[in-house]
Amino acid sequence: MNMKTKIMNIVKAFMVPVVLYLIVLLLAPGRVGNLDSITSMLTLAVVPTVIAYGVHFGFTSGIIDFSVGSRMTLAGIFGCICGCFFGPIGMILGSVLASLLLAAIIGGLFALLKIPSFVISLGSLMVFEVIGEHLTKYCAGVLPEVATYQYLKAPGNMQFLGKAPYNFLVLIVIAVIFELVNTRTKIANQARVVGSDELIARNVGIEPMKVKFGTFILGSIFLALAAVVSTCYSSAVGYAANMGSMATVFKPMMAVIIGMSLGRIVRSCVGIFIGNLCLSVIFTGIIALGWPDNLQNIFLGLFLVGVLGLPTIQRTIAGFKRRSAARKAHTNMPSATGTKM
Repeated sequence: MNMKTKIMNIVKAFMVPVVLYLIVLLLAPGRVGNLDSITSMLTLAVVPTVIAYGVHFGFTSGIIDFSVGSRMTLAGIFGCICGCFFGPIGMILGSVLASLLLAAIIGGLFALLKIPSFVISLGSLMVFEVIGEHLTKYCAGVLPEVATYQYLKAPGNMQFLGKAPYNFLVLIVIAVIFELVNTRTKIANQARVVGSDELIARNVGIEPMKVKFGTFILGSIFLALAAVVSTCYSSAVGYAANMGSMATVFKPMMAVIIGMSLGRIVRSCVGIFIGNLCLSVIFTGIIALGWPDNLQNIFLGLFLVGVLGLPTIQRTIAGFKRRSAARKAHTNMPSATGTKM
């Protein structure tokens, strides 16, 4: 594929959120037709995109993980605590180490107990949420300058990472890292094989459980980075209760599906961002139009079905054109004439 074709494919992929934005612009020109609204839509897509990068590896290997939000919350809390004592580097390292530890725990339980990943993740989610709540309240007693009984504050010298244009620069760096890991590492390639067919994976010498454990560890690094960016954007991180953190994974997971559907024309890192940008435009449009929140789920479902069904529609149209061309060629074929003896 030459450079011109690659550029054209990227332009085609980005036309999806552009068309959605134009539709919203026609319906609510006074509310979304300005630079601030566009920047807001792009900003709202940053954190879900980084989360989706972390979810991608496990999802391609067949793992459904609902504990993502609770692990991100705990990673953000530990990051704020370490950032209070050791500055920006401490915040990043604290988040990464906490995320790795939590991933090792849930991945180890998954490998040891041999039960479905969504069951393990739901149980872990409830435990992690309780830990996050108690840790936040404990920090409020010993670190009142950093924590309240509801949230922990992000270090002041780190909050710029959550604001434009720095958050976009951070996203670009993380996207490059994700693309390198996703295309050039053994664990990412094996995850795709395991997700396609575990029997074939075993026959070629791949251990599916070992690979799935590795996807927990690999994805946790990106989840830690997402926790840092999210905390800097919100200027704080608060605990979730009553399984409230479970909703964190839904949009990134849908963006991963959209990114995989667009994988035929663009890289996964770009396709995932486009998926999140589309969702951001849809939700912003619903809010701008003053429609009920329940419509978000309806539009989200319709959009997802449309994107996933697009390749099938394209194949159907292409097949119809081929059959039509074959019939036309057969009709125009000159009839055979016999020769006289």
